Amino acid sequence: MSELHNAKPRDALIKMANEIASNIAPGRSQDEAATMMTDHIIRFWAVSMKLQIIECLKTDSNQLQPTATQAIESLKKMYS
Repeated sequence: MSELHNAKPRDALIKMANEIASNIAPGRSQDEAATMMTDHIIRFWAVSMKLQIIECLKTDSNQLQPTATQAIESLKKMYS
């Protein structure tokens, strides 16, 4: 079984968010990458996943890459 399948749901979301940030970031400013990442999450993640990753900002933000944190902060504003 993959590492992602053995992880807690919150850990899996953090890993996925960081992977998206890593894939989007090269050659872009952090602002541009964060905007693109926010758009990706809006389009492809279930609402439950979005709400869980927003909750990660409260307790697990130190595990998120800066681009991921910025993207999720933007997402949080949409769900406030």
